[in-house]
Amino acid sequence: MGKLRKITNGRTAMALFLLCWAAYFTSYIGRLNYSSAMTAMIQEEILTKSQAGFISMVYFFAYGIGQLCNGLLGDRMHPGKMIFTGLSAAALMNLLMGFTGQFLLMSVIWGINGYAQAMIWPPIIRIFAEMLEKERKMKYCVDIVSSQVVGTLASYLIAAGVMWLFGWKAVFAAAAVCLAVMAAVWTVGFGRIEKGEKEGRRIAAPDENGQDCGKESGSRQGCGDEIGGRQNCGDEIGDRRERKPGGAGSRAGREKNFSYVLLHCGLLAVLFPVVIHGMLKDGVTTWVPTYITETFLTSPSFSILMTTVLPVLNLTGAYAAKYIYGKCKEHEVQASAVFFVAATAALCGLWIGKGISIVLTVLLFAVTTAAMMAVNTLFVNMLPLRFEKMGRVSTVSGFLNSAAYLGTAVSTFTIGVMVEKMGWNVTIGSWVVLTAGALAVCVVFRKREIE
Repeated sequence: MGKLRKITNGRTAMALFLLCWAAYFTSYIGRLNYSSAMTAMIQEEILTKSQAGFISMVYFFAYGIGQLCNGLLGDRMHPGKMIFTGLSAAALMNLLMGFTGQFLLMSVIWGINGYAQAMIWPPIIRIFAEMLEKERKMKYCVDIVSSQVVGTLASYLIAAGVMWLFGWKAVFAAAAVCLAVMAAVWTVGFGRIEKGEKEGRRIAAPDENGQDCGKESGSRQGCGDEIGGRQNCGDEIGDRRERKPGGAGSRAGREKNFSYVLLHCGLLAVLFPVVIHGMLKDGVTTWVPTYITETFLTSPSFSILMTTVLPVLNLTGAYAAKYIYGKCKEHEVQASAVFFVAATAALCGLWIGKGISIVLTVLLFAVTTAAMMAVNTLFVNMLPLRFEKMGRVSTVSGFLNSAAYLGTAVSTFTIGVMVEKMGWNVTIGSWVVLTAGALAVCVVFRKREIE
């Protein structure tokens, strides 16, 4: 199991955050590029619409399952190595994607890419939980949401420019280059941060007996005091374990198995809201351009342009989550109920006022997706930090993210079927019912402590 050292230096903490931000930002370039290239592949009859949709669904399923599996691994393996592996494998899959035009092979390759991409997020949350102090970890868990927004916009812009110049195959090649470069930057940067923190804590300071104690320069602790953990002098600095394996205070002694965490810590109470938020945050967003085109008879390009407003406005949801979280006395379920109220109201307005105004429609979609970004920040970013003492931060983050993306995968497919069979009114009505159901669950469990 990789052992992580607590960082107390502000500049080093910021460098670590920027490195994690860049890694997650780059991952978006290698996942959303398929959506951009999909239109060209359909026009060139490389894929049919159903085949293109199937490949997208395979990605989300693989990503969701990968979040669960890699979340479990993330608490046992070195997170730096996991992120490097994920970036490298995603780079290879993107490169291969540009060299094939066969449907089944594309499905397999893009599914592997989804699993590889799922090796990035759970380790990042564990890094924040174990390497940063409380105030910084909470701040950075909110601030990293901006990497999704900027990554989404960058993916669309890079894909549009590369496709215009070289065609759809080059879109995947460009993403492969970005991911490969980021993998190299990551392994060098994270290695230096770990090495620098380790060396900084080995600056010797003689104790009263004239012996060296691994005391950090400028620290007020004496030999045997806690330095970044609970160690005595001579213990490895930054490790929370005592010398005796499994002893009091050891990670092994505190760690709970996943079944215990799932059944006794309140996670089942938030499972339904997490699935519904995934359905709304990503699944619904996928169909927004189609809804605008069919409702207001606009061109596909104009609909896509209108949709790019959503990720920018979604960022407000992350910071609203932090504010409401504080007002709700740091209770994630209560805070999430507030945002499900907003989403339910916005979807009701969309359902009742269908076709009235394109600006109002985009605004209501923006309120919905921003509210779901807030729920995502609360449940997937913040809530897992409660499980640091159990050694299950990565596991819980991966499990919740897995549930969200399985909701995305199912909704991406079922929304298309519902629209085709029953129309937009019934489809949006189903969104209202499900969102109201998630709100009801949050209200019922609003006082349930999750820890």
